Amino acid sequence: MAFELIAFDMDGTLLDSCKEVLPSSIEAVSEAVAAGKVVAISSGRVPHMIEPYREILPGIRYAVCSAGAQVFDLEAGRALRMHPMDCSLVEKCIAVADEISSAGNYVLEVGDDKTSILETGELALCGACGVGVYEGIFRSEGKLVDDAHAIALDPTTPVCKMVMHLPSVSQRDQVHAKLAGENLMISDCEVSSIEFTAAGVNKGTALMELAEVLDLEMSQVIAVGDAENDVAMLRAAGLGVAMGNAIPAAVAAADVQVSDCDHGGCAESIRRFLLTE
Repeated sequence: MAFELIAFDMDGTLLDSCKEVLPSSIEAVSEAVAAGKVVAISSGRVPHMIEPYREILPGIRYAVCSAGAQVFDLEAGRALRMHPMDCSLVEKCIAVADEISSAGNYVLEVGDDKTSILETGELALCGACGVGVYEGIFRSEGKLVDDAHAIALDPTTPVCKMVMHLPSVSQRDQVHAKLAGENLMISDCEVSSIEFTAAGVNKGTALMELAEVLDLEMSQVIAVGDAENDVAMLRAAGLGVAMGNAIPAAVAAADVQVSDCDHGGCAESIRRFLLTE
């Protein structure tokens, strides 16, 4: 059975180390769409932070967003599936992070149903928290507020994903250990960040939901990624492809490995596997 859908992680996969889409990737995506294949994005990012890439990748309509908490139709501007976190668990995660990081000495990123909400006063901490490369993106594409913690704790906010960008791996590991027994999906990411979604929610479950929407079998799906939160989708897909810069866990979960994000790994994935009968 031929592959019909390929889903790319963004950071470290579809985006190179400078957070740009390589020309080879743009060309290969165009070839895939022209051949009638579905090219999707599968990212930890919220819909608002994915939508701008449709200008250079106009053939991409569907996205797995917020680390699997949403399946989103970028063309229609609406969620096809959404799984927000329980309010009590949002509160507990924030309380633990506040306790360990000296009452909030970290960058809180709250993903609701559309946007990424960040606290203006915390953005100066991005460099110290290992996410300096994202500070410009947060400022230009995020929703900046005076108190992101209050918005996250508001029960009317659908928190699809929450990330704490902490100043050290030690603090991240302490937060992870204290919350490990909770009914949550927890992934370590970036240098010293920790990501939360609702229990049972990950990129693998969302990719299965997208396949269902498109009436495809998982044997017809390729997933391409590099990080811990890509492991579930690499295992779930008919073919899991690890980038050349992937962490060992992603390589172990994948079936094959291609070049890294700076040397055409995405184009290689399309031409070697999606467009080869």
